[in-house]
Amino acid sequence: MSVFTAKKLKEARNLAGMSQDEAANAMKISRRRLQTIEANESQVTSDEIVDFAKLYHVDVRELLLESYNEEEQERILSNRYGSLTKLYDQLFDRDKEDVIWVIKQRIEGRI
Repeated sequence: MSVFTAKKLKEARNLAGMSQDEAANAMKISRRRLQTIEANESQVTSDEIVDFAKLYHVDVRELLLESYNEEEQERILSNRYGSLTKLYDQLFDRDKEDVIWVIKQRIEGRI
């Protein structure tokens, strides 16, 4: 593992608002093991990297690649939203109203 990956793992954990204890428990590893990973004193498996990415809700590439940039992620999201809007356009008007209602309820924290 690289110093970069160790640093990114710690940053991702902090951005996720997790303590080392919480992250270690979620990963089913000891707090000491997490400390050594974040300090680049211990190797981490590829499976663990994937699990950390899922836990912290980040792209694996963000943890591994110094050259990874947000533009690629934006492109992926743009493609997803493009697909979503195509599906939305195929709905009947009443179904569109229902979708909008659900989104508004979700934003307001009602569902």
